[in-house]
Amino acid sequence: MAASLDLTGFGFTPTESLVYEVLVRGGPGTGYAIARAAGLARANAYSALEGLVQKGGARVEEGRPKRYRPEPPATLIARIIDAQAVALDTLSSVLDQISVPTSPTLVELDSTRGALQVLSHEIARARGTVVLLAPADAYPTLIPALRKASAGGVALELGASRPVELPFATVGEFGAPTGWPGEPIVAVIDDRGAMILGRTGDTVAGHWGTDPVFVASARTVATALRSPR
Repeated sequence: MAASLDLTGFGFTPTESLVYEVLVRGGPGTGYAIARAAGLARANAYSALEGLVQKGGARVEEGRPKRYRPEPPATLIARIIDAQAVALDTLSSVLDQISVPTSPTLVELDSTRGALQVLSHEIARARGTVVLLAPADAYPTLIPALRKASAGGVALELGASRPVELPFATVGEFGAPTGWPGEPIVAVIDDRGAMILGRTGDTVAGHWGTDPVFVASARTVATALRSPR
């Protein structure tokens, strides 16, 4: 069987990708049945199944013979995202310790998911203040990072396009500005980095930057958006 699913970019082997796809398409099965469906030698299939179990892609049901059941795709994706977040936090911590001061940067962003991942990472690293104005539906993704920042004593200044209730912080409302391309996403983290975006559907247009002028501009924009009209 030729695999159409590629999980190798997330720490899985090609054979594990193939076997996970077989499990998802065909449902639970024994190692022997899965090996036949995948067109693999039994030893290779069992090795891939054990790898999937260790990496959170499958579960094994005890019995004779053992049966393997795939974790739902949503569960697998959640585990991959969590593992990558931990890896990024570790990498960031190491780089902070060994790197020299960096020059100001400006990074173009065009993916809503990518933008929210950047925000989550930077908010979780905040030490002083977080200013954030975002669409209401962006908050569920950002809640873990915001909760971590709040627990660490970071001052949160939050706004949303519609009412949002958080148990650990107050979220104000702001109106969409005239002429803004799409829905605004504006953030300032500790005066060391900022984001200015316009979101339309699943895409965004804008930047994350660390240049002091860009950061000051983002703070000015955030203040203007929160001002009564």
